[in-house]
Amino acid sequence: MKSCKNCGLEIEDDDKFCKNCGSEIIDDNSEESNQTKFCANCGFEMDKSNKFCPSCGKPTTPNTQSNSSNVVVKTEKSPILAAILSFLIVGVGQIYLGLTKKGIILFFAAMVSGVLTLLLIGWILWLIVWLYSIYDAYNSANKINAGISVEDTIDFNNL
Repeated sequence: MKSCKNCGLEIEDDDKFCKNCGSEIIDDNSEESNQTKFCANCGFEMDKSNKFCPSCGKPTTPNTQSNSSNVVVKTEKSPILAAILSFLIVGVGQIYLGLTKKGIILFFAAMVSGVLTLLLIGWILWLIVWLYSIYDAYNSANKINAGISVEDTIDFNNL
């Protein structure tokens, strides 16, 4: 058995991460461990020289600031901006979040309900689509920032 160098917990010989603190277990005797590392976000094995995970895109170092003091890498999406974009144009907040299919569906739903305003029911339908778009953009941004997977479809089960 080995022990974690970070917290000292005894771990199995074949474990790659500590069950207590989540630290990567590096076998000092292995030549491969000197050339690869694992993403703390998704566990993807990659070259030690990578600064971003090729699987999930997250920075591989705790410091997200680059060598230049003027440049900061930010991977989170703003829930407020997503909601404001959907407030202005239905579906644009979802497109900002990378949920393009959902944004296009909401945009066309708003267009159809806009045409239906001639029958008076369109006003209610348009208002529902518009409010849902704002609500969904805000909540989807929060889920994305929390690392929760968000489907690129309309899902009324998670309201």
